[in-house]
Amino acid sequence: MTQNNRPVQGRPQAAPRRVAPGGQAPQGARPAQGAQPAQAQHSPQKPKQPPIGARSGALPRGFGLLAGVCAVIVALGLVMQAWMPGSFALKTKAGAAEPEIVRITEIHGSGPIRLNEIMSANAGVLIDGAGNTPDWVEVANVGSRPVNLKGYVLAKSAKAGNVFVFPDAILQPGECAVVYADSTLQAELGEELHAPFRLSSAGDVLMLFNDADVAVDTVNLPALGENEAYVRRERDSWVVSAETTPGMLNTEENYRAMTSVVADSPVQLCEIVASNTKYAPDESGVFHDYVALRNTSGDAVDISGWYLSDDPALPRLWRFPSGVIIPGGGTLVVHCSGLNRPDNVAHLHTSFRLSTEGETVTLSNANGQPVDRASYDLLRTDTACIRGADGSWSVGTPTM
Repeated sequence: MTQNNRPVQGRPQAAPRRVAPGGQAPQGARPAQGAQPAQAQHSPQKPKQPPIGARSGALPRGFGLLAGVCAVIVALGLVMQAWMPGSFALKTKAGAAEPEIVRITEIHGSGPIRLNEIMSANAGVLIDGAGNTPDWVEVANVGSRPVNLKGYVLAKSAKAGNVFVFPDAILQPGECAVVYADSTLQAELGEELHAPFRLSSAGDVLMLFNDADVAVDTVNLPALGENEAYVRRERDSWVVSAETTPGMLNTEENYRAMTSVVADSPVQLCEIVASNTKYAPDESGVFHDYVALRNTSGDAVDISGWYLSDDPALPRLWRFPSGVIIPGGGTLVVHCSGLNRPDNVAHLHTSFRLSTEGETVTLSNANGQPVDRASYDLLRTDTACIRGADGSWSVGTPTM
């Protein structure tokens, strides 16, 4: 597969960009709009006649020189391709069997806001508010002061449809912001961020500009497998990894926090039924597998944006919608029906069903950190795995 190295293009409808300190100059920026090439004024002239005796099939003057220059350029391209295969390549010809992968000269600026983690084949690592699993891009504030992201731009190319402008939002030191790349535009303060473009799992390009139209970070995204992420380790060092930490800095400590159970949550799993024919009917009177949660505190707990999963490898498999509140000492039934109805707050339906042969159920907070986890081996029809007052689990009759 050939790769086409292209210079960084400027943002649409913007003057050519400057270079951030420590970066490389982006080449070929688009000129300011309205600039027109000057046209010389010529008076009509009588066409020149070919010299007497010239042959009609003769090559034009200077053809030999032009052919020599072209030969040198092609030879130089082949040499450069062998010398620097990762950053220089000849273009793929039209109609070639393999698609052309566009590459740019990478810029790794020294500013506080940087691209931090990218996933182009999300299959359940991160769920958006609608219950979908779009690709996503994460930017991080690695500086020591808060930064307003207003005017920062995330882009794939100079096309207006491939540009996302951040809203007026403060990113504190060490904080991250996730942008879902799903071809829907949403850039309002306090809402999920959605970019009007998607990412290609076969490889792509991402560019980050600050509010002064300066290119501060760019990356050539490689081909990624399902649930793999391109993770930044150092200023200019990236690796492909399955150890993802969306919404958090890329550290071993944060990854452990994303996979280990947090013990300070008042909300716990309290009952699991994997084959149900007569307990806790849904809004239509239908019986489904279910998981029940209990609020062990005396205060109401808002679990909007929390997660429930039956796959330990994907703890964010299903997301609770906004407005889900468990009163103090109360319980909440979640139907594990596979119907995926996150908009029905009164009767919640997950995207997965439970197996009677045994599974592990995980409850995670809004940061994706597991707060409780329970495993069972076998549950017969209309039997439940029930948590006792001492925290131990046993099989008995459902109580919901």
